[in-house]
Amino acid sequence: MAAKRGITLYHSPASRAFTAYWLLEELGVAFEVQTVDIAKGDQKKPEYLKLNPSGKVPTLTDGKVVVSENPAICLYLADRYGYGSLAPKIDETERGAYLKWMVYSTAVLEPLLVLHGKHIDLPGGETGFGAYDDVVRVLTESLKGRKWLLGDRFSAADVMLGSVISRSLYRKELPEHPVLVDYNARLTHREAYHRAADATWPAHLFPAS
Repeated sequence: MAAKRGITLYHSPASRAFTAYWLLEELGVAFEVQTVDIAKGDQKKPEYLKLNPSGKVPTLTDGKVVVSENPAICLYLADRYGYGSLAPKIDETERGAYLKWMVYSTAVLEPLLVLHGKHIDLPGGETGFGAYDDVVRVLTESLKGRKWLLGDRFSAADVMLGSVISRSLYRKELPEHPVLVDYNARLTHREAYHRAADATWPAHLFPAS
């Protein structure tokens, strides 16, 4: 899988690659999609492992640049194609919160939800990401009275963390707290969200409502 000119997103339907697809739609940049059928094990084929040794989706190439892991992909795309709009500039005060939520999405929220789903709820002091109830509290208090994570400004952090929240609410992994439900409603009413969901998620699994 040689690098091509322009952006190529390697994704599999009904996967976390939705996040990167959604951000590309928000940015309005041209991109190609290369389907990696994880049901058939395409992600473990040698040619794909050269791009992503972890054998996971998504992976994004932009010319000779190769990026994997959703937060890294979102950070790269937003800085490269949405700097100052979907990505706060380095000297803006919002940059700190923006980076925090990017990392929080998969360093804190996703692993915690996996453990909680397996009925493993460790005391907050035993992990680097806290306890389940603590994380729910952080999310609800941070979003209370705010339209987006950065206030009135929509950013790539809303795509990254928002995609995890949206998926987790649908799967009943997060409580249907009014603050989270309202936030998710705002996310799912975005046109780019709908385009990405229509392209990557079978309607019966993850409807764009």
